[in-house]
Amino acid sequence: MRSELSKYPDYSAELEAIDENGIDEKLLNRIISKHRKNAVYNKKLIDRYSVLDKSVPIFQRKPRFEDDQNAINNMLNNDFFSEIVDFKVGYFAGKPISYSYSNTQEAEEETGSPAAVEEAAKAVTDFIARNNMYDVDMEIAKYAAICGYSGRLFYIEEGTGYERCMAVEPYEAIVLTKLEVTEPKYAVRYYKTKDINDRTVWKAEFYDDRDIYYFEGNIGNMTFIKKKPHLFDFCPLQLIPNNKEMLGDTEKVLSLIDAYDRALSDCNNEVESFARAYMVYENVQATDEDLRRAQKTGAIRFFSGGANGKVYFLTKDINDDFTENHLNRIEENIYRFSKTPNLSDDTFGTASGIALKFKLTGLETKCGMFQAKMQAAGNYMFKLLASSWRKKRIEVEPLQCVMDFKRNFPLDLLSEAQAAQALLAAGLPKRLVYSLAVSDIDDVEWVMQQIEAEENSIPDLLDEQDNTAEEV
Repeated sequence: MRSELSKYPDYSAELEAIDENGIDEKLLNRIISKHRKNAVYNKKLIDRYSVLDKSVPIFQRKPRFEDDQNAINNMLNNDFFSEIVDFKVGYFAGKPISYSYSNTQEAEEETGSPAAVEEAAKAVTDFIARNNMYDVDMEIAKYAAICGYSGRLFYIEEGTGYERCMAVEPYEAIVLTKLEVTEPKYAVRYYKTKDINDRTVWKAEFYDDRDIYYFEGNIGNMTFIKKKPHLFDFCPLQLIPNNKEMLGDTEKVLSLIDAYDRALSDCNNEVESFARAYMVYENVQATDEDLRRAQKTGAIRFFSGGANGKVYFLTKDINDDFTENHLNRIEENIYRFSKTPNLSDDTFGTASGIALKFKLTGLETKCGMFQAKMQAAGNYMFKLLASSWRKKRIEVEPLQCVMDFKRNFPLDLLSEAQAAQALLAAGLPKRLVYSLAVSDIDDVEWVMQQIEAEENSIPDLLDEQDNTAEEV
């Protein structure tokens, strides 16, 4: 469980100190040291997602009787952790976020002219394609679902001058701001690497609204190396939180996942050992080696020597219903409290339409919170990029940059079409019907423009017939 010290730190004091005196080695070391407990915890969560043995609790479990060399100690990892993360990422970012530039009268007025709008739209689409924002957004959604937030760094590519973007692991990113972490004033990225002698070296980069300050050394002992401009007018490293509390999607159910792993591992120990049925040797002389051989081969040979020797199993009366109900209750609570649909649920497979959407209400709620944070981060992203494009004489109005989110949700087009027809037949306006009944339409005005364009492009057949009659 996350402790108070492993939460994202409050950097109010450090922010004021930088405002007054700028950054120095002592202050940078303090910022990084303050972040370490949060970083270590987040690194463990990512390692658990990667199923590294030291980060999955069940893999560290010891046998009940450690002095018994034959002790059976199954360590079964039921990876609810990754399922919760992957389901959310696939549902939220499985369909790419659509980035575009508005093509409206207002956009023309704010950008300057139709030609300026076209140039701005090209700058936006080129940036999205060049950086493969589909992949970047997927990584950001994954890190945020695991750790509660993700970093996103913008930089100018050397040699080409293109604006580039990358996701940054949460344990490497720090933002200092009085506003939301999506709108940074200062930021730090620190990470460890190896030098030519395979020694661990820590590097850090401090960002303000003009420059990058480079540091190198060890945690708590970073030394300033150099600084250079980053060519933006704002801090280029931001955080994108999963929610206001900056908690991952699995953190509230970690104890339930661990309990399920322990319970199922114990059940498997029972099956694999003599725990369910004990072998009884009555009036039989048997050595420890005989017992081990019997357990290994399943066969017993002995000479009773005239005594009434018997070997038989004494079975244990186990309440299978209790075990099964216990595991089912834990599994149900894992999905319930993580707001993740259980696709193995029989009722889930038969649900459709409104019933299916009700089952996805919890997932949609947490995706909605993350979408709000992504939207705020996107507004800052375009403001930052516009400052770079302006230096290239490309005018881009950040508020005219549009982000459209679409959930990776199975569409029931037949039901929606029938509902739309019924509403139109009832006399409701088309704009209202398309916004209410057709879930895949995000821009109703665009649809109406397309309908009007199609109608205008079809020649009137009656007029053509009249013209033909006059010619004859």
